[in-house]
Amino acid sequence: MKNILLLDGDESFGFRFAKDFSDIYKIHLLFPREGFENYLESIMALPDNFDYIINNFNVPFYSPNRVYMNMLDRIQEIINSRFSNGKKILISTQMVYASSPEPKTEKSITVPETEFGKIMLKSEKLVKDNEHYIIIRSGMVYGKCTYNIYTDILTAIRGNIPLKLDNQVILNPVLNSDLSMIVERSMDNIDRDIINVAGDDAITLYQFGKHLYNSIHDDECPFKGVKNGGDLNYSMDSSRIRKMYKIKFTGLEDIDFLNFVR
Repeated sequence: MKNILLLDGDESFGFRFAKDFSDIYKIHLLFPREGFENYLESIMALPDNFDYIINNFNVPFYSPNRVYMNMLDRIQEIINSRFSNGKKILISTQMVYASSPEPKTEKSITVPETEFGKIMLKSEKLVKDNEHYIIIRSGMVYGKCTYNIYTDILTAIRGNIPLKLDNQVILNPVLNSDLSMIVERSMDNIDRDIINVAGDDAITLYQFGKHLYNSIHDDECPFKGVKNGGDLNYSMDSSRIRKMYKIKFTGLEDIDFLNFVR
């Protein structure tokens, strides 16, 4: 049974991957719940015996916490220094691309305009220092899990809370089960490469939240869209991985959100 280290195991993708594949892999989960210094100490204390190290440590692009944001590339540095064995898999973001109206392929230029995108691009450069790696540029992950923005939106819907959501950055949502499946399939099939992984829908976080609300309720959505600058379009093309595995990504119209709420 292959041995996997999965960082941030209760966030959406990590939660789903562990749920889907704990019966066929030995998965060691790490959770940044008790402060980052303890988190880093936990990483450094682990043995170097993992077949795969999946860096799912993430901070949302809209997070105001600069300390957390600046930890993104440091985590990959520590993974590189601590684990000489094992294939490194980085869950990156589509926000490393340059904003443009056209959907970005894996060959599109990477000139990020946001601090989040810039730091994640640093993480990508670091993971490339390893002999074996995969960079997965993921869309905005949603789906049943312990926590992420999707669970915040569900909480707001239940309480009719006027949640403020970003209405500036256009992203592609991706269901966590779709992302989990593709990561597992790619672990042995792809090496030293970058893949885009997200559905075809291209919307802002506010539009996503409003869509979710309207799929459940008939009254006016209480959410508010906010902008802190100009519009940014990071929509991307995931046709390469779709063709490789002959899959169809789950679209927002395919989801029974009422069932998700329950």
